[in-house]
This record gives sequence, C-alpha cells and structure tokens, in this order.
Amino acid sequence: MMIGSTFLVLAISVASGLGNQFDPSNYASKDVIKRDVAIVGGGSTGTYATIDLKDNGQTVILVEKEDVLGGHTNTYTDPKTGKKIDYGVHSYNNYTVVRDFFGRFDIPLGDYSFDAKHQAFVDFAKGKNYPDFKPSFNFTAYSKQLDKYPYLPVSWSLPETVPEDLLLPFGEFIKKYSLQDVAFTVWEYSWGCGDILGQPTVYMLKAVDQAFVKGLEEGLLTTARLNNHEVYEKALEELGSDALVSSTVSAAQRNEDDKVKLVVQTPKGKKLVIASKVVVTIPPKIENMKPFDLDSQESSIFKQFDNSAWYVFVITDTGLPVGYSFQNARPPSKSTFGIPPLPGMYNLNPTPVDAIFAGWYGGPNGVTKEDAKSHILKDISRLRKEFNVTTNDTPRFLACNSHTPFQLTVPTDAIRDGFYSDLEGLQGHRNTWYTGAAFLSHHAGALWNYTHNLVPKIIDNSA
Repeated sequence: MMIGSTFLVLAISVASGLGNQFDPSNYASKDVIKRDVAIVGGGSTGTYATIDLKDNGQTVILVEKEDVLGGHTNTYTDPKTGKKIDYGVHSYNNYTVVRDFFGRFDIPLGDYSFDAKHQAFVDFAKGKNYPDFKPSFNFTAYSKQLDKYPYLPVSWSLPETVPEDLLLPFGEFIKKYSLQDVAFTVWEYSWGCGDILGQPTVYMLKAVDQAFVKGLEEGLLTTARLNNHEVYEKALEELGSDALVSSTVSAAQRNEDDKVKLVVQTPKGKKLVIASKVVVTIPPKIENMKPFDLDSQESSIFKQFDNSAWYVFVITDTGLPVGYSFQNARPPSKSTFGIPPLPGMYNLNPTPVDAIFAGWYGGPNGVTKEDAKSHILKDISRLRKEFNVTTNDTPRFLACNSHTPFQLTVPTDAIRDGFYSDLEGLQGHRNTWYTGAAFLSHHAGALWNYTHNLVPKIIDNSA
C-alpha cells in the first residue's frame, strides 16, 4: 500500500506541476506576456504574418528558435569584401504583396539575374562533364497542363473527387503528356523536393507552378542591395521585445473557450505567453507539434506527413574555375529524363566573391548535415578531377544550413481521401491558425498572399 500511495502522490505532484506552469501567479510579472496573437516560427511566413497582424492593430509576440528571423532566407557576409551572398532564397515572383512588404521596410527591389560566365552540366556522382547537354526551356506543353488546375497556386482546395492525373507519380505524368523534354528543367527548379519522379504529380505542379514559369520567362525580383535577409533584420529591429529569438515553445494549453497559453524557453528564462490566438508557421510534423498538446484530430493529420531533406551552403578553397556554374545532370539516363539520383548536390554556383561558391544539396528525410557535407566534398573532388584542378587545398564550408524538414508530403491515398480538406479544417480549431509551406507551397510571395488573406479571419476570431 505504501508503494502504491507513493506513486499516487508522485502522479498528483507531476500533474499539479504541469498545470502550474500555465498559472501566471507562478511567474514574475515581467515573465508573463499578454498579446492578441502569438506567432510560432519566425521564418519568411511567420515574420510576414507578425508584421501584417501588427499593421492591422493586433498586439503580437513572435517565438523563433534561431537567433535571427528569416528561416530559409540565408545570407553570408564575406569578411574581406563585405559583399553579401544570398545562398538560401534567391528571388521572388513579381507580386504586389512582395513589392509592398519590401517597400514597407524601404528595401528597393531589382531584376534578378543569374551571373555565371559558363555553365557546365556534370554528373556529380561520376565526375563526367556533358558539354553538349542543352536542357529545354520550352514550357508550352507543361503550361497547358498547369492551366487545367488554376486553384493549385493559391490553395490546397482540391475537388472532392481529386483528378487522377494529380495523383499519378510525376514520372508517369511526364510520359502521359510527352513532357520528357522539359522534365529535367522542372527538376532543376524544384530544389528540395526529393525524388520528383516518384512524387504525386500535384506536388510538382505546385512546386513549379504558373507563376514560377512566368517568372522564368519574364523575370523575377531580388533585392537591389543583393541582401535578401535585410528585410528580416529590419523586421526584428522593429519588433524588438515582441520577438523572442533563440526561444522555443515547451508546452501549450489550448482550449476553445479560453486564452491560449504557451510556456516559452528563452535565453532569459521561462516565459508564459497568454494570447487570444496562436498562429503556427513551423513545419507541422508530428515531432514539431508535440509541445502543443495535440488532440486526436490534430495528431491523426500531422502524423501522416513525410518530408525530404535540403541543405544550403557556402564553400571556398575548391580550386574550381571562377565564374562557372556546375549543375548536376545525367543525360544518358533516358528513363529518368537526364535527372540524376539523390541524395546529392543540385548545383554549385558562383557568387559575387571570386573563389566562393554556393550550392544546394537534397535527399530523403534521413540525410543528416554531416552526411550532406561529406557527400558534397566527394562531389567536389570529382569535379576537380574532371576540370583538371591540381590544388591540394581542402575545401572549407563558410556556412551550411539545414532546411529540413522540406517538402512535406502525404501518400496518394491520403490525398484522394481528403487529407488537405481535413488539414484546412484545422484553421481556427482550438484557437489555433496555420500558415506556411505545408498549407500552400514553398513560394514566398504566394505564401505572403495566402497569409495576408488569412489575417482578417484571425482578427475576426480574436474579437
């Protein structure tokens, strides 16, 4: 009896402790933060959502695990020249929301250009250059297919009966509509999407959509000062104490008829955030969502997500010729339309600083950063041999960032059975709203539009 009683007392004590962490009286007044809306995740979408809500009269608090905002927007500053190197997000579609967001922070935009004197298509795994390989940029037939699904760039609102073509593995879709000529180019611009030939077609038509194709054909935007991270630096400066960086949510209490309470671990100790609503912008993988006290409805949805891995990096001392862009390709592989296997590098590109290259690496979910860096060095070694580089210098990573989990996907049967209707049905559930790539796509401008249209709904429900 004594043992059983002891366990009962411990259980009650633990439960009481968990409950007490949501009691404001257990915190110093300076550690209790009351706002209209709490935003979790300070990447591109989370930062935009926070500023948009603030501009619409809401009091906000932003929680971000990194010490900077911007998420996938990575910029390296060369200490010798002071030049900026964007190695995450490079460009933006020419949307009003894009021009307005940068304009709000007095950041001028200009035309994006890819400055490479030479482009080499090389099978990185074999170290073989294919100088005669010329990928097609004729998107006419591909665009004809995109035109069938005008809803894809702006939502996941699929028809109740999902078109079977959208559920085909993309490799089969390519063959069905004779898109072999442009298949490699679609792969070349769908960074981080993993094995695109095995993906349900709907994901690829969202990754390389009408707006993106138009941007390739008519031009894209970038920052005139070639520093895409500047907007997030200015946003962080403006938010000040309304942004908790290097911070994570460790527990949450979300009840339909009460305020949301978030326990946040910060560099200055534990804080209690009390808000009318919470906006979640982090990738909603089940492991990321565990602190949010998921109910069965939420868990059943989030646990279905899988993802790919994606890493972006800056490297020097490669010895490779200055001004060259190296693109991974396997032209002899007709069955894969010249698309090389992953995991592996997508590309290695020149930057504004001679002898410094930036690149992207992708693969399945399980690829770690150390695996990626090791593989990158092996690919560079093969490039050196193919291009007769004799240096003995060891390439040095100046930066390497993980964008994993990337390209959240679910199986074909889940899409057919209404997964995305169920996902969208979570909006507002338990005073929680969602935005971010899993709810639309990885295109920043499109996501800002989606978020801008979501903000009035969040505010109405905050009243």
